[in-house]
Amino acid sequence: MKILIAEDENITRHRLEKFLEEMEYEVISCKDGLDAWEVIQSEDAPNLMILDWIMPGLDGTEICRRIRKQAREPYTYILLLTSKTEKDDVVSGIEAGADDYIIKPFNQNELKVRLNAGRRIVEMNKELLEARNVLRNKAIYDELTDLYNRHYMKEILEKEYARAWRHQTDLSCLLLDIDYFKVINDTFGHSFGDFVLREFSDCLKREVRRYDFVFRYGGEEFMVLLPNTDVDGALNVAENIRSICESKVYKDGNNSTVATVSIGAASVKRHQPSESNKLIAFADKALYRSKSEGRNRVSVYLKDSSVKSGEEKIREAEDFSYLKQNISAILEKTKKASIQSLFFMVRNLGAAKYLKHNHQAIRYIELMGERFNLPPSIVESFKNAAQLHDCFKFMLEKALKSESTGLSISEKREIESQPDMMAELTGLFDFFAHERSILQHHHENYDGSGYPMGLKGNEIPLGARIFATVDAMVAMVSERPYRKNLSAEKVIEEFANNVGSQFDPKLVLLLFDIVEKQGLLSVPEAVMVKAKKKVQEAMAKCQT
Repeated sequence: MKILIAEDENITRHRLEKFLEEMEYEVISCKDGLDAWEVIQSEDAPNLMILDWIMPGLDGTEICRRIRKQAREPYTYILLLTSKTEKDDVVSGIEAGADDYIIKPFNQNELKVRLNAGRRIVEMNKELLEARNVLRNKAIYDELTDLYNRHYMKEILEKEYARAWRHQTDLSCLLLDIDYFKVINDTFGHSFGDFVLREFSDCLKREVRRYDFVFRYGGEEFMVLLPNTDVDGALNVAENIRSICESKVYKDGNNSTVATVSIGAASVKRHQPSESNKLIAFADKALYRSKSEGRNRVSVYLKDSSVKSGEEKIREAEDFSYLKQNISAILEKTKKASIQSLFFMVRNLGAAKYLKHNHQAIRYIELMGERFNLPPSIVESFKNAAQLHDCFKFMLEKALKSESTGLSISEKREIESQPDMMAELTGLFDFFAHERSILQHHHENYDGSGYPMGLKGNEIPLGARIFATVDAMVAMVSERPYRKNLSAEKVIEEFANNVGSQFDPKLVLLLFDIVEKQGLLSVPEAVMVKAKKKVQEAMAKCQT
């Protein structure tokens, strides 16, 4: 094992060198701290060191601090050599990052014992590091093909997608599927099928750049991520892979076959996916087109009309469901952009408390959506409504100045008309029909005493009832300028006291269940049991 010694006293240094060489260490000897630091910065720096506490350039404790800041791997074991004997000095040396110390003039037997202990620590750390690397390899690599696996793909895709947007570069995705692979397995057996997958994987690795990413997506499907590559560059890579695969013969000594590949391509700049997973979805649709059009070909997601053939145009026109899906995706993107624009405007106007309230409300909406097992599109509408609500509420209150105390009758009427105002503002966005309904009726009460229309029970849209429940929860646990937030016990009691009148009993019971299971509020068990009983009684009364 290599060992570094840094000692400015010649006699002590030479004595150390001789002793360590007799112990069969490979010794790197330095006369001062600066020389030692230069060695430490090199790639093959030792992980076992003896440093003099006081020496020119850098003293031993400063080198300790620098090493510990670097979090070097494997672990570096540091033994301080010092003439200091006071306990406070020793403590300061250990606090600087030293593992142990030995007093000058050193005793050889003592030094040997301490070095052996340090050596065991370094070796154990190396073993742990190797074990960790083995586990990491299993976590990120596919065992059969030695490509990155699908689990690691999600992490890399998210990073590369974010980098592409941040730096305004391109990122292309290829999805590849070996044609008729099931036939190969059925004809030659799974062992030969595995051989084909390994050979195909090796081919992929050879045909991409060293900073591209190749993944086994699943079964006979593969994915290639091409950073800083536009769709035309991706097509060149894909066509090259397709051509090589078309002419490749798979032979293992007993069996022989050929296998073509179908490929779908998409890119961030060409197709503008709203999230990383959409990039894969686009490439997947392109792959489906390659399969449906005869396999052994490369297709791009929604190719420009300028490069489409007449037959392709007719085929896409006939695929009405596909057309609807893409129009819906465009509208959904427009909705998100509209809400983000409103959010940015409100944020810039100084609505920090509204944004905090909104973040909490959306969290509860997601939890309730999960418990109801609602479709993602419906939950998204509820979340959109919550965002619009807080944006519009801030802007309306700013315009109407309705947050003052001691409101006049006309001011109260202005507040009561806010749901209609919100609905009218939402109506400016034709694609917010569901959100409009939620905003218009979120002040309706379950017993019909609310406004603006006095709807009762299930007449009130579910989204409006959910939002009213969530909004009340967040309001009660949040601090306001005119009052402090309620205690967890008071929040639960407030819901129980107003269930059946203001709130839907079923939703309140569901909210209580979420609060308990998620640990969102610290409520005494007796209080929760009493509150649930009250809610169940109200529910039975409503059903009667």
